[in-house]
Amino acid sequence: MQIGIIGAGASGLCAAIQSKQLGMDVHLLDANASPGRKLGATGSGRCNISNQQAAAMQYFTDDQNALQKCFAKIPSVQVLTFLEACGIPTTASQDGWIYPQSYSAANVVDILMDDLKHIDLHTSTLITEITRTTDGFILHSANPALQYRCEKLILACGSPANPQLGSRAILYDSITRLGHTILPVRPALSPIETDPAPFHKLQGVRLDAGVELRHENKPVAQNIGNIIITQWGLNGPGVMDISHWIDPGKPDSYQLKIDFAPRCGGEIERALSAAKNAGRSLQALLKAYLPAKVVDFLLRQTRLEAHLHCGDMHQSQKEGLLHAIRNQIVAVRGVRGFKFAQASTGGVPLGEIHPATMQSKRCPGLFFAGEIVNVLGPCGGFNLHWAFLSALIAANGLVEKERD
Repeated sequence: MQIGIIGAGASGLCAAIQSKQLGMDVHLLDANASPGRKLGATGSGRCNISNQQAAAMQYFTDDQNALQKCFAKIPSVQVLTFLEACGIPTTASQDGWIYPQSYSAANVVDILMDDLKHIDLHTSTLITEITRTTDGFILHSANPALQYRCEKLILACGSPANPQLGSRAILYDSITRLGHTILPVRPALSPIETDPAPFHKLQGVRLDAGVELRHENKPVAQNIGNIIITQWGLNGPGVMDISHWIDPGKPDSYQLKIDFAPRCGGEIERALSAAKNAGRSLQALLKAYLPAKVVDFLLRQTRLEAHLHCGDMHQSQKEGLLHAIRNQIVAVRGVRGFKFAQASTGGVPLGEIHPATMQSKRCPGLFFAGEIVNVLGPCGGFNLHWAFLSALIAANGLVEKERD
């Protein structure tokens, strides 16, 4: 059986290797001269390849029930087993983030490429349109003289995120003509631009914070994670993980509420009233828990003297300080675009795909894998895990009967 796979990123490479192992005649096509460009840049070059907490409940999607079936189909340990069989042993950090033993994304790409032996790889081949035939598909390239035919097709062509790494978004129209809905495609895992004035003096500060996204003063999403305060807004997983909830058409209707001490706020409150700290300066006490710039910022904001003894504080002063620590409001100005986004949300609804095989419910013989599907995980290896998981299901699905 001749199989076409469009996209040689993480999911496409995985699907090609697994399909070949199942005895398929595989043709892997990619628009870039070198496959795996985005994979080679993941995890700041260290390749955060999976996560010990990878489970359906961690992801945003249009069909949570279908996603649960995907994770039940291939348990997480089997994804790691596949990678090890390819020559990529893994190791986990204390927080559960999984990396290759080499800690090298470039090495991971090289190893997967080494496993592509006996697979027809067509690089610098931009597929611009897909048409259905009675016995399969025709893949039309940017070169009118070149067409490719296949009996079954896996779309692993990603999303518009990271266009500087060769990402494109030119097949959505073809997918629509094949019968699918395309949900609005938005940048995800992206920094958030905010009003620069409130945190002007905090530029360069990095800390773990509680982040609540509010729309017209109503909570929309919450997260605790690392944030970086910049001249244009907020970066880091703490905000990136919830950036996809912001409607790019009306960003000004959103606000962020920042808690500078999400894990130690109660401890700070107790320390302010503890007898042993009565003679300690407020500045010294706060510096035990918060970056110096944040301490100075809070003292200016609450008009409290740095050398005020904790024992001399009035209750109203303590309450005002604790409120300032936990309730910093900043206006959203927008989400940084696809160039700065690690992933996207939207695309092909998971609800239009058979979760046991990743085959289309609308177009038999068409399969999906990776980021083109409306499945988004947080930072920390979740999205690479989905790329590999969905690719393995799709490759196995080529030889399975269609079922839910």
